[in-house]
Amino acid sequence: MTEQYRHLLSPIDIGPFTLRNRILVTAHVPGLEAGGHVNEDYIAYQRAKARGGAALQITGSTAVHRSGSVGAGRGLNASNDSCIDGYQRLADAIHRHDGRFLVQLGHAGANVVDTGAGRPLIAPSPIMSRISRETPKQMTISEIDEIVDAHGTAAIRVRKGNLDGVELLSAFGYLPAAFLSPYSNTRTDDYGGSLENRMRFLLRIIDAVRAGVGRDRILGVRLPGDEKVAGGLTQSALQEIAKLLAQTGLVDYLNIIVGTNYERAGRMDHWPPTPAPHGLFVPLAAGIKSQVAVPVFTAGRITDPAMANAIIERGDADMVGMTRAQISDPGLVRKLIEGRPQDIRPCVGANLCIAQGMASKSIRCIHNPMTGRDASWGDLSPTDAPKNVTVIGGGPAGLEAARVAAERGHRVTLFEASSDIGGQLAIWSKAPMTKEFRKTLNWYKIQLTQLQVHVRTGQRLTPKDVAVLDTNVLILATGAIPKKPLLIATGSDAIPVIDPWQAIADSPTGKHILINDEGGGRAALSAADALLDQNRITLVTAEYAIGELVTPTVRAPIYKRFLTGKVVMHPSQEIHAIVGNTLTLRSVHTGEALDIQDVDIVVDWRGGLVEDTLRSAVEARGLPHNIIGDCVAPRQVHIAIAEGAMAARAI
Repeated sequence: MTEQYRHLLSPIDIGPFTLRNRILVTAHVPGLEAGGHVNEDYIAYQRAKARGGAALQITGSTAVHRSGSVGAGRGLNASNDSCIDGYQRLADAIHRHDGRFLVQLGHAGANVVDTGAGRPLIAPSPIMSRISRETPKQMTISEIDEIVDAHGTAAIRVRKGNLDGVELLSAFGYLPAAFLSPYSNTRTDDYGGSLENRMRFLLRIIDAVRAGVGRDRILGVRLPGDEKVAGGLTQSALQEIAKLLAQTGLVDYLNIIVGTNYERAGRMDHWPPTPAPHGLFVPLAAGIKSQVAVPVFTAGRITDPAMANAIIERGDADMVGMTRAQISDPGLVRKLIEGRPQDIRPCVGANLCIAQGMASKSIRCIHNPMTGRDASWGDLSPTDAPKNVTVIGGGPAGLEAARVAAERGHRVTLFEASSDIGGQLAIWSKAPMTKEFRKTLNWYKIQLTQLQVHVRTGQRLTPKDVAVLDTNVLILATGAIPKKPLLIATGSDAIPVIDPWQAIADSPTGKHILINDEGGGRAALSAADALLDQNRITLVTAEYAIGELVTPTVRAPIYKRFLTGKVVMHPSQEIHAIVGNTLTLRSVHTGEALDIQDVDIVVDWRGGLVEDTLRSAVEARGLPHNIIGDCVAPRQVHIAIAEGAMAARAI
């Protein structure tokens, strides 16, 4: 099996080190650090990936100065010597598993609001980033000197911390990239205008960091392959910049990404969720690689090892970032080497990991509950007293409970009332934008089969059935059902009012469907997505925006699909009446009325309602039991899956 991935699993020389394969974990902030310092949570999170076989791992942007962090209380800090002890402990943990680890040094410039009295944002020019929407102060020469020196002293600390080198963040509009780009640099002094001048800041930093980290450590640069904004750096301009960087002889690799945070869409595009194409930024890396002799890395929705292997085989890049894939399954490389690719928990592009970061929360994965909990949960331990475990409900919570209990050595039977497993995930996977969620369910089917879990679909248990189950442990995971629509259509030709789940199941065509989203989340949006191609869709919500609770990286492609498909959106509106096929909306702000005519179907989403009709029967058995997931309270998928794992670990 390893022959299938021989290019991906082949070693490569990067600077002074030989890396064991071509798979890296690119820079990201997991939100596990404390006060800018490495702690046990952070070490455990990174250790899992080194143990799983990643060749190279990189911190998220690490502050080098009192200004320019990735946000108050977030990210690591290399601006003083207090970081060194944590780096040493991290280095020990990674090296024990034959991994290599770099610190990405960065300064957010105009892109992250982390300011205070006497501490404005600073940037090459007073140009506002569309992310921060705060105009920065133009840097003075003395401030430029100070930031250059700060990079050099931070590099010294990385070396003292026994880590393997530094990556400089010169992408996303962070300071070095902001100086490089004419979009964000309008200076007329030695740091603006010509390419030579715009490169001066980055080249000075490279000199300082190489002096600080030494020749026996790696020094790489993260660089966009195209800023994708009018007036910004194009592929051809960045090819020239890449050649000049390589010619310094100081840079060991170039890590290619896309976009700039100065422009709103750029911020969203470099974290593409499903259904974005896989490997969509590889051509940019290939374009840079065609111009330089140093190794070139690529990233961007590369989740399939076969695709990653093909990228290396074609020579499009020398290493492949499979970051979200290894957030989903830190053991990805090890499973490839062991000939178990079917056991890799697939990344489905849900972007929960990104959403958590944007909300300044600890990293999570939609379907791997261990993500971010490595230290607190620890490795899964086998049971020394196997029991008969019955799981009632085959949605996300029940599936994970069954899988983990069986992996621990228990004998597991799972009952699911419907004809297929998956619960809400199965419903969402019928919508075009979230069809990749089916990969999660297919993975569970493989795992439950391999673990010899008895899966009985199409069996809705009654309280009498629960009373006679031959089991030692019960886990109730029957999920939630949609709340009944509150809207009532009147008139002799009253139109149907249904919930999103029924709408997706019925799949009507050729209709004008008005979807009322009062419950938030994905349900109403998934219904619109599933029905859009064959129907005329109108979306209504009382909130300020459609999909207000959906994370921005996911909301952006949803809006693109809806607007391209001519969905009519009415935010800040409530449905006041339905008479015949006419709906009257009222503005939540002014009370002004608006009539929507010729509506055939109303889809009314008001959130979920617990399905706990078997709770009393489960409790009456007097057996060890756990009640988990949405049948406790309707929440998010990742929480249900985590509760499934917790229940199985507690047996």
